[in-house]
Amino acid sequence: MGELVSRFKMANVRSIKQPLMLLPLALLLTACTGQPTSLPLDSQPVKPAAIPALPPQSRQLPAPQWCLPTCSSALTRERENWRQLLIKAGEGE
Repeated sequence: MGELVSRFKMANVRSIKQPLMLLPLALLLTACTGQPTSLPLDSQPVKPAAIPALPPQSRQLPAPQWCLPTCSSALTRERENWRQLLIKAGEGE
């Protein structure tokens, strides 16, 4: 008798699971068959994004009068010399 009841319960569970497994598939298929929504003809165009101005405390200060454009190029040359010295020192070890 117990075996008969357990078989009945298993058959009942299977009969419920099968339609439930098909439900997501049916939902997906109905969602894919719908027509895409279109905007109404009287909709307003989208404005391009605007870049906001930086607050004063985050703006870069102007270069001092004593700083020449050649300063940065001289610093770049000096860094390259340091890099070459480090490479040569590493090769000698």
